[in-house]
Amino acid sequence: MATIECTVVTPEKTELTTQADSIIVPMFDGLLGILPGRSPMIGRLGFGLLKVKSGGAESTYYVDGGFVQVNRQGVCILTDRMLRPESIDGTAAAEELRVALAMPADSPEKQAIRDRAVAQARAKAAIAGKR
Repeated sequence: MATIECTVVTPEKTELTTQADSIIVPMFDGLLGILPGRSPMIGRLGFGLLKVKSGGAESTYYVDGGFVQVNRQGVCILTDRMLRPESIDGTAAAEELRVALAMPADSPEKQAIRDRAVAQARAKAAIAGKR
């Protein structure tokens, strides 16, 4: 069976390099499944769960927005942060959501900042709730 190389890079370091049977990435507007041989593309990541399946095992990670590029060499994910789901504290995520929802949104710039904070907190809370 064919595999595809998956690389996840944050500003600090390369977090992950592995061969995968399939990859599911959270896009800003939904989920994207990637299999070996997929057409090249570039897309904007959302906040949520990255799933990497290989040999019957599935690894999951929280990714904090960024970009995904698919080409013949593989999949490259550029994200601000990558976390293991078990490292996300549900209580802290709920508090982050409460704070984000209380942020002022009286200008387009503040609205964008608030929307990003709310999306991040909701994604973390959803992941923490699944454990």
